[in-house]
Amino acid sequence: MGSVMPLVAVLQELKKRAVFDYDFLWVGIKNGPEKIMAEKNRVAFVSLPEAKLRRYFSWQNFTDVFSFVAAFFKSARLIKKWRPDILISAGGFMSVPLHLAACLLKKKTIILQEDVVVGLANKIMSRFADFIAVSLESQIKKFAAGKTIWLGNPIREEMFYGTREKAIGLFLLAPDLPIILVLGGGTGALNLNKILMDGLEKIVRVAQVIHVFGRGKDAAVPFFTGRETDSLIKERYHPVEFLDSSILADVYAAADLVVTRAGFSTLSELAVLGKPFISVPIPRTHQEQNATFFYEKAGALIFNESRGGWELANLLVENIKNKEELVLLGGRLKKIMLIDAREKFAVLVEEIVKKNKNPPA
Repeated sequence: MGSVMPLVAVLQELKKRAVFDYDFLWVGIKNGPEKIMAEKNRVAFVSLPEAKLRRYFSWQNFTDVFSFVAAFFKSARLIKKWRPDILISAGGFMSVPLHLAACLLKKKTIILQEDVVVGLANKIMSRFADFIAVSLESQIKKFAAGKTIWLGNPIREEMFYGTREKAIGLFLLAPDLPIILVLGGGTGALNLNKILMDGLEKIVRVAQVIHVFGRGKDAAVPFFTGRETDSLIKERYHPVEFLDSSILADVYAAADLVVTRAGFSTLSELAVLGKPFISVPIPRTHQEQNATFFYEKAGALIFNESRGGWELANLLVENIKNKEELVLLGGRLKKIMLIDAREKFAVLVEEIVKKNKNPPA
């Protein structure tokens, strides 16, 4: 439930360690990324009715009450059937009915607080969660003492094993020319893709661009509509709809600079890997606070999308030429996040499961 990638990282670590013969069940929404990740990791998946709680007036708030009740009763049935030792969530309001049912049925729960700002779902669930794992040390004071643990943000293991040479070979890149990775696939992808297109002509004069534009977001990429483009863009611009995690690890390794939205999972991955980035947060969302955190701690630049594509191109050209500062920025970012969060989280899960299986006499 909730943010997907940290949960994938924990799942993979638990499978790898094999301390227990686990059975996993992933619960999410019917057409969400959780289902894709569950299938990829060969985990059973069950969907719940989707319910949201908006902090503004909407008629859907009334209808979602019924969806929430339905999700709660389905959650209770799932828990009684599966009898889990532990439930883990990384936020998202869809987690609330599941964890509420778990609390009432006396099942152990962990929630992960990723973002700098605590979301409504975690504010609610923290009241009855057994453990609260936080990504940042400063978040400890935001939750109840005694059950809050600073573990960091779990990062998928394969992200640490990418190689620049593989990415260069796969995308036929020039090894002596800077590489910019643009992660446009995700929430708010369409606007970011459009901004990149507006300044692409200037960017490719000094760098190569790998652009992950996202499923169904190619409308913002004019090169997919048959428009004639000049030879330099054809040679140095490499658009791709989606990257598998192993290929993404290679592209991370190759990238000299990354442009991305400010989802905490992505920013923490880049920070742990020491990859310099420019974040383009979605306006008036928690992403702005995420971006500000990395700016204040390490100097990672923030770009306001209202400035447009030409200004983004100017910023990229200016920074990609300053290799020394990019290396220094990567080093500062690497010091912010705990590198062993995945292992620590797995150990916590194992300790809880062990106590459940061997209760004190």
